[in-house]
Amino acid sequence: MLLPFLGASATVFSQSDDDALAVLVPGGGTYSRSIDSNSVLAQTFFDQGLRMAWGFYFPESIASYQEASRLDPTNPMPYWGIAHAAGPNPNSRYVNLPDDPQGAGLAAIKMALELSSNGSQLEQDLINATFVLYNRDAIPDDRERDFAFLSAMRDLHAKYPGDADIATVFGEAYMNTTRWDYWESDGSAKPGALEGKAALEAAMAIEPNHPGANHLYIHLMEGSGQPELAMPSAQKLEATLPISGHMVHMPGHIYLRVGEYEKAILSNERSQIVDDQFAEIWGDTNFPMIGTYPLSHKIHKPHALDFVRYANMLQGNYEGASAAAIQNSGAGIGSLGGNNKNSAHVWITDKVFGRWDKIHADNAANKELANTPYLKGMWAYVMGSAHAARGHIVPAEAELALLREQITADGVNESGVGPTPADHVLSLAMHALFGEIEEAKGNFDNAIMHYGHAVDFQDNLSYTEPPDWSQSIRLYLGAALLAADRADEAEVVYREDLEWNQRNGWATFGLYQALEAQSRAQEAAIVKRQFDELWRNSDVELVRSRI
Repeated sequence: MLLPFLGASATVFSQSDDDALAVLVPGGGTYSRSIDSNSVLAQTFFDQGLRMAWGFYFPESIASYQEASRLDPTNPMPYWGIAHAAGPNPNSRYVNLPDDPQGAGLAAIKMALELSSNGSQLEQDLINATFVLYNRDAIPDDRERDFAFLSAMRDLHAKYPGDADIATVFGEAYMNTTRWDYWESDGSAKPGALEGKAALEAAMAIEPNHPGANHLYIHLMEGSGQPELAMPSAQKLEATLPISGHMVHMPGHIYLRVGEYEKAILSNERSQIVDDQFAEIWGDTNFPMIGTYPLSHKIHKPHALDFVRYANMLQGNYEGASAAAIQNSGAGIGSLGGNNKNSAHVWITDKVFGRWDKIHADNAANKELANTPYLKGMWAYVMGSAHAARGHIVPAEAELALLREQITADGVNESGVGPTPADHVLSLAMHALFGEIEEAKGNFDNAIMHYGHAVDFQDNLSYTEPPDWSQSIRLYLGAALLAADRADEAEVVYREDLEWNQRNGWATFGLYQALEAQSRAQEAAIVKRQFDELWRNSDVELVRSRI
């Protein structure tokens, strides 16, 4: 499949220079920031570097900036670009990667300072502000330096309110200080979030199709109580950098939050095609892994596959979810998320869809594969659930005991799982399995209590998409409340779930049952029609909100 910007006869821009450090990539968008250069090609590579940086493909960005500086070695802005691309960003901070590990950013900003007299006053001011981020001699404490840089960018934005890139760097500087922690659990803003939001909105008012502002706005708003505010950014982002798989994928962050699961699947499937096409174009050209965050076309695919898995799961499509999970279990090694969570997702998908025969058949092999406390605990959770579903209480309780042991096992939090510590995720799993076992015994009050504890753990997961726990425990809590003839409470639980996991069929079906159980036939009929539409891509029938 060729995407529209890469027809069958598409070729890379002519570059005959054997010393070139980057490739000009077709489909790289049109956003440009003019620099004072006599070299048209240097300007072109600078623009590509800027767009790639705004798309979080940093090795490709740095290579493009390096080529711009090779073509115009006295221009300070390509060196500023290298410093910007090599430095921290909200994602690197979130996964605790060390800033500028090879010193490339510091070296670049020092070179930009040395050449700054060749730039405009605005460029000199931007270079000086960026140096604050790197100047450990003046401010040794990383946290203090982050806020000093934020202050410098705030001042620069006030001085140059019409510059979209400055506004975007200002918004990004705020996001670096809080590391994906922008909103309270009720969706209200934490300190500084509204200032960061205003900065990005100012950038988009100046340049509606700014690749960085729209990208960062999606990241800022996805965890808020109003993710729909970023829908315009989601709808336009791909066109700003259509050759970047990450930018093609990014709308999925909002599509998941607003319940547009088909769109999330399509954008993430398309992003994988784009990265493969990018790889063909870039080939073995210079690929400098010298910055803080290593995301690139080479390692993005596992994240996209995870979105395909999760969105299919929310649509009730086992085949789609399972295929993506299986593919990703092999792709995860070396990816940013590690392979622990990706391996467990194969098992969790089988559990979510009640593939009990398969789980039992795979028990011996998966116990052997489970070589970390997290994987041992997650397989115990899945296996215990399979036993409980068949009323096999004694083996289910044995798996529960094994799961409980993993929570305090040595090194439990050392293996890569996700932003949430593994012991937190395993504690959630323990209460969830406890609830399933108690429910299988007919002890609904105990089951409801444990599901409630699991919900508390779920609500305190570190934010990421897809989340570090795949299936909402409210689906289990609601079903148990219905079984206990507490339909009014179940209704509340399902409506709570639909506030976050909008338009998901599992909770919608539970809500329909809760309304029907309260003899609210007219409301139930409306919700049932909604469910039928939401479940059109499913391959499983529901009799309650969880299997």
